Amino acid sequence: MKLGIAITTFNRAEHIIKQIRLIRKFSLNEYEIIVCDDGSSDNTLDLLEKENIPYISGVNKGVAWNKNRGLYYLANYTSSDAFLLLDDDILPCMYGWDVEWCQGTLLHGHINYVSDFVKPQVSFGQCIAQSPGLCPALQGPAIGISKESFPLIGYMDSRFGRYGHEHTEYTNRFIKAGFGGLIREDNSILYAVMNSGLELSLLPSNGSPDEAKKNEHLLYGLNQESLYRQPWFNEQQRHEFLSEFKDFGHRITIPEWEILKDFDREFYLNMYPDVKAAGVDPAKHYYLYGRHENRKYKLD
Repeated sequence: MKLGIAITTFNRAEHIIKQIRLIRKFSLNEYEIIVCDDGSSDNTLDLLEKENIPYISGVNKGVAWNKNRGLYYLANYTSSDAFLLLDDDILPCMYGWDVEWCQGTLLHGHINYVSDFVKPQVSFGQCIAQSPGLCPALQGPAIGISKESFPLIGYMDSRFGRYGHEHTEYTNRFIKAGFGGLIREDNSILYAVMNSGLELSLLPSNGSPDEAKKNEHLLYGLNQESLYRQPWFNEQQRHEFLSEFKDFGHRITIPEWEILKDFDREFYLNMYPDVKAAGVDPAKHYYLYGRHENRKYKLD
């Protein structure tokens, strides 16, 4: 199994080189890596070139946009079985860390990191791949996404500003689709979390409380929207986003993923009352069952 690793960074040149050297040292399985640079003004790109590390860089757009750079690269230019989004402040500290995170991601479809600071809130589980913890609090420095779950949810919502809550809204969509946690009867959420082989560095944040506050309002406003999101919100963003990939090679196209981009949820539910009665997410039903049963996913 191959792990695709996307590291997001901004103005932390020396630290990201340390992080990548630890990835190289402690990883045991095959992996592909991409660094997503959000317009750094230090010598990040020079050091990445010197270390022969593949990267994508663009103007500063904030956390959601930058993580979407990584997701888009892993989904379209690699053959990875599992995707792992890493912030530049989380470091491997154990041989085989990559094996554990790949296994946890494939077993649960979606999983997040929990630090020692938050771990006391874990109510169940050992925070390992076979027994993830269940936690009411969510952190975002390491996020695992399986090849199976990704086409149902897609990308982080680009309407989020530069910092804060984008990873919570993203994970909530996975949980609604049946991956990475559970929703209790009172509608509170428990997130599936791990800490195997990774440790969080205490580095100053590039975000601000004001930016996080703005995004908090958006978090609750997007609650009723569809689960799948593109990495852009409008045509201008689409043009800007895709222009960053103009120098990359040929995309690896997975037909089922292309279909889901045009999936008509309302049509599918109206066309197949059994799916509506079952109360399952229509896109998930189509991806797992409907396409094998030759069901239609949109009006011809």
